[in-house]
Amino acid sequence: MEIRKAKKDDIEQIKIILDRNFDEIMSEYHSKAIIEKYKSYNTLESLSNQLTWKVVYVAEQNDIVVGTGAFVDFGNADKHKYSVSNLYIMPEYHSQGIGTRIFNNLLFDAKNVNASSFHVPSSRNAISFYEKCGFVIDEMQSDTEDEITWLTMQL
Repeated sequence: MEIRKAKKDDIEQIKIILDRNFDEIMSEYHSKAIIEKYKSYNTLESLSNQLTWKVVYVAEQNDIVVGTGAFVDFGNADKHKYSVSNLYIMPEYHSQGIGTRIFNNLLFDAKNVNASSFHVPSSRNAISFYEKCGFVIDEMQSDTEDEITWLTMQL
């Protein structure tokens, strides 16, 4: 298993990973409208563009991309908001430690920029994963419209 930075050649596989999670996993926890909204935000073009402003990683096993996750600053120059973004694993590879391995790279990036806190906008089904990583639900960042829960980790 190799964790590496994503390349343009990985975008189609990243999209498949996201779409499969939206359709096969998240659809059990989220409304159809939200699933369609997330899919519309994650087109091939937008995912390719994200390579220019996020640090996107992939997990590759036997030359197959099986997971992805990104480190991003959703804040601004005056107030950073370092966050996890689009951390997804192919459904058949869930619970094998791949998400944790990608997350550890993202956490390393957060510590490398001297972040005092780290955030994640979590789907309902992933809250327990992030809590196991050390995040706590952030009541100050409610986002019920998008059916996500923000969690924060103090570094």
